[in-house]
Amino acid sequence: MKPGLRGFFDTMERYFADSAAPGALERLYTAHPGWDAPRERVALYGQMVRHHPDATLDKLYPRVRACLEADVWRALVDAYGASRPARPFEMNQLGEGFGDFLARETPARGLPDFVPALARFEWTDFAVYSSRESVPERVERLTVNPTLAMLEHPFLLVAYLRGAAPGGPAPGAERVLLWRHPERQVTMFLAAEERSLLVLKMALEGLSCAQVAEATGVHEAVIRATVDERVADGLVLAPS
Repeated sequence: MKPGLRGFFDTMERYFADSAAPGALERLYTAHPGWDAPRERVALYGQMVRHHPDATLDKLYPRVRACLEADVWRALVDAYGASRPARPFEMNQLGEGFGDFLARETPARGLPDFVPALARFEWTDFAVYSSRESVPERVERLTVNPTLAMLEHPFLLVAYLRGAAPGGPAPGAERVLLWRHPERQVTMFLAAEERSLLVLKMALEGLSCAQVAEATGVHEAVIRATVDERVADGLVLAPS
């Protein structure tokens, strides 16, 4: 790339990063005397480049945004954009590091301490929903849903997300399972309690209901009902 063209792109990058500031457009034109591109089009382009990353974060993190004041949210979005320019061609990918960014910003900005965990949950929710993992239509044995992901955090987010904790999530160690339902194509989630973990163990180790009943002393019908429940919600896949 020629030095002049490199300089042009450098000034355009600065303009996109600061397009909302007073005089940003004029500074861009001053840096390139004789440039005759229509000012209205360049201004509109700057607005679009600025708008799309902001709108993407709004879409990816609605729960985080809802628990913050509007001006606090906007300041966070602006600071995140300044620290991490939007470069991926897939716009949604620019939000991947937002949870880690919030973890660094929470103490200084006095944000609710559960906000980084909530952001990581929302990113994982999106990542599971958009996962390219192929869910097989038929399986020969009990099989873990290949879109499954697990999060660990020091808050009881599941109760909060289901509306059972309106004042905010309570502190407490929690593991959450998230996966995409093979038929409904939505992200499912639940706290990783013993029954669900047992069903996952059965799928991973090829254990039958009879084997688990014998090993645990739990009635086989109870084990089978638990498996059927997790098959129905798509956590595991069962042979037809």
